[in-house]
Amino acid sequence: MSRMTQEQSSQLDSMRALAAIVVLFGHTFQTLLLPAVGSWFTLVVLVSQLAVMVFFVLSGFLIGKSVCNNISKNSVFNIGQYAKDRAIRIYPPLIASLVLMVVLSIVAPYVFPSGTNALLTIEGVDFVRTEYVSVSSDVLGALAFLNGFKTETPSANGPLWSLSIEVWYYVIAASVFLWPGRKIISSVMLGMAVFVTYKNSLFFMLAPVWFSGFGLALIHQRRPQMNNRIFGVMFAVSSLAFIAVVVFALFDDPSGNAVVLAPLNYFRVVSGLWFACFLALLMGGGASFPKWFRRHAAYSYTLYVIHFPIMLFVLGLSQRYIYNSVPNALFVSAVTIVISLAASWLISRWVESKSFISGLALYAKKAITKKLTA
Repeated sequence: MSRMTQEQSSQLDSMRALAAIVVLFGHTFQTLLLPAVGSWFTLVVLVSQLAVMVFFVLSGFLIGKSVCNNISKNSVFNIGQYAKDRAIRIYPPLIASLVLMVVLSIVAPYVFPSGTNALLTIEGVDFVRTEYVSVSSDVLGALAFLNGFKTETPSANGPLWSLSIEVWYYVIAASVFLWPGRKIISSVMLGMAVFVTYKNSLFFMLAPVWFSGFGLALIHQRRPQMNNRIFGVMFAVSSLAFIAVVVFALFDDPSGNAVVLAPLNYFRVVSGLWFACFLALLMGGGASFPKWFRRHAAYSYTLYVIHFPIMLFVLGLSQRYIYNSVPNALFVSAVTIVISLAASWLISRWVESKSFISGLALYAKKAITKKLTA
C-alpha cells in the first residue's frame, strides 16, 4: 500500500498470521485441553485476547491505508469501491465458515456419542459448549453483522463476535470520509451504525483500539518517518500499564480458570493500545518484527473464522477420550490444529483469492445480464 515498504508489509503479514495462530492455539486449549488439564485458563484467555486486539489494530491500520489509497485514486472518497473491496474481502471466508458450521451441525447427530446435537455431560468436567447447533436467525445475523448487537453470535463459531464489531467500525470510518461530499448518505450510515450498536458497551470500549490503528495509518500517510521519540515514550508508558493489567487479572490465582469481565476488558483496551504504540514504532523504523510467519497470512482470516466449528465438532467426537487424559487431549489437539491449518489453507485458495472471487463475480454478472436480456 502507499507509503509502506515491502519490508513493513511483510512484518505486518507476519504479525497477522501469528495472531491467528495464537487464537487457534488458545481455543484449542479452551476446547480440548482444559477438560484434561483443568488449570491455566485465565492466562490462556489473556494471550488469546491480546492476539485479537492485534487483529483490531492491524485491521484499523489497513482500513485506514485503504481509505487513503481510495481517495488518492479517485480524488474523493469512493464509497462504492470501498464497499466492494470490503465485501470481497469479508464475505467469501465468512460464508464458507457458516456453510461449514451448518453442515457439521447436520452431521453431528449421526456421529456424536449422544446420538443428538448435544455434547455429553460428564460429572466434574466443564466443556466449552453443551451442544453443536446452528440457529437460522444467528446465521442470518452473522451474515448481516448483527450478531452481538441484534442477534446472538452462533454458538458453534464464537470468534465471529469480533468480526461484526470491526465491520461497524468500517461503516463509521467510511461515514466520516464521505461527509464532505455526500452528507445525507454519510448521516444515514452513521445513524444506522448507532442504531445497531448503541446497546453493546464492548463496541464502544474497543473503539479506541481499532481507531488507534486507523489513526496511525493517516499519520503514516502524511509523515512516513513517524515520531519515534513520542511513540517510544508512549510505548514505555503503555508497557507499564500492560504489566499492571496483567498482574491485576492474574493476581488472585495465576494458574486459575476464572475470567472476570472487568479485568479482561481493561486488558483488552490496554494491550491493544500498547500494540498500537509498537506498530507506530515499527512503521517509523524504530522497531521490527520477525517475518517468519508472513507466508501464513494468506489464509489467516479463513483460519480465524473456520477453526472453531472444526474444533467444537472434534470435541463432540472425542469427549470421552480426552476428558481424563492429558496425553490423549494433547494428541487430539495436535491433530485438530493440523486439520484446521490444512483446511484453512485449502479453502483460502478460493475464498481469499481476489482473482477467483472477481472472476466468479464477473461470471455471475454476465449470467444475470444474459438471462435478463433473453
